[in-house]
Amino acid sequence: MHKKVKPTKYILLWCTPGFGALDIWLPIVKKLKEKGDIKIDFVFPEPSSLRLEDKQSDLFNLAEILSDDVIYRSYSGFWFKARTLGEAHKNNKYSVFDEKIKIASRMLVKGRLSKYFFVKVIGKLILSISKYFIYTKEKFRLLNLYDVNLFNNADGILYDIVMEHKKVNKELRVSLKNIPKFSMFHGLAASWGMDQFICDKFVTKRSDVTVYTMSNLEVSGYKKCFGILDENLVHSGIPRHDSDWIEFICNQSTPVKDDIFDSFVLIIGRPASPYNTPERKKKALRDIYDVVCIKHKLKLVVKMHPKESDQGIDYRIYNEVFGVENYGKNWTYSGMHPFVLGRKSIFSITFFSGVAIDMLAINKPTIEYLNLEGLNLYDNSDSLRDEFGNPVFQYRYAKLVLGASSRLELERHVESILNQYEMTVSPLRSMYEKYFMPFDGASKMVANDIYKRIDTLKVKNI
Repeated sequence: MHKKVKPTKYILLWCTPGFGALDIWLPIVKKLKEKGDIKIDFVFPEPSSLRLEDKQSDLFNLAEILSDDVIYRSYSGFWFKARTLGEAHKNNKYSVFDEKIKIASRMLVKGRLSKYFFVKVIGKLILSISKYFIYTKEKFRLLNLYDVNLFNNADGILYDIVMEHKKVNKELRVSLKNIPKFSMFHGLAASWGMDQFICDKFVTKRSDVTVYTMSNLEVSGYKKCFGILDENLVHSGIPRHDSDWIEFICNQSTPVKDDIFDSFVLIIGRPASPYNTPERKKKALRDIYDVVCIKHKLKLVVKMHPKESDQGIDYRIYNEVFGVENYGKNWTYSGMHPFVLGRKSIFSITFFSGVAIDMLAINKPTIEYLNLEGLNLYDNSDSLRDEFGNPVFQYRYAKLVLGASSRLELERHVESILNQYEMTVSPLRSMYEKYFMPFDGASKMVANDIYKRIDTLKVKNI
């Protein structure tokens, strides 16, 4: 922000769910701040959001550059303000003991024994005592308490309306309901096929939200399921795919301390889950290692998901399957931004990730290696299916990735990419352009629209 210009507009960037929202909004934040008269505070209503993101990651450093004050809810339930993202990350402490107490209390409140009233009461009491002790520690460290009534001074809120229903966003729904809001979906997805965009009845119309749609296929869902008015629906394409934003990211990327491979295949991480169990994830990674590293003599770079903790099961799986003894030889981890890694990579492999769409913006194909067969929650009469009848998720169904459910399919796609690159990536890129109709300069267009709408509302309220 230009120091000589006193801000005349105050905006909150409501970071839910965490850094996923930041990743979408940062290019617009940059354009807004270039106007020089805007203050944009980052708000983290979920305590874990700050803790999960690696402080050394490119995304964290980009957000640090573009943030003004950082307002966050701590694990005690109180709100605090920090001058920088790094300070907020440091202050929002959560010990192993705190985590164990939280897990124990949740088991009592929501577990099988919760049907007994006194057990549920004990669980809630333990959780309250735990929060009190966390707050006592925060008070001892003289952290800067924040008065949530100050949220009402905002001229606008950047957020994702799809996340509005979450319990942690009560302020958005109640005390901030009269403040103009500007919404974009928090990730890259074929969102029009998601449950949130499919509803039986039209909801009540609302005029307080302007939505920037990435795809025109989202329009009917936003109108029917969220009550957005026609005049408040603006096609934006994908702002974070603007060429100047990608260049900015690459120029700001932290220098690599260790030598990263000159050529590699990028793995976009995803934590083990009910649809990609630890056993299935291990098998997939073994197949990837055998095909990429052993058969084709290529190297792997793993970009871990924020929820793939370096203390958790996913970290152990990578180390076990790829071999700690091979680290730095034919595989490594990296916290660099996906655009930086994507540019250097031959192609990427995901288990299920919107980063596959980011890769298409730089003309890189992605193989989604995920086998849902036999999993009742995902292999049933309601499942999306590909042309071969395999149960699949949205990216594969929309043909934005090369889908693989087995090692044989993985091998075929790898061979296709290595031997017929343009012929392989061209259909994926065509679907990307068909669905999202991307255009350069989207972030500037959105920033200008937000600026104009805030100005117009201010004039009306004078």
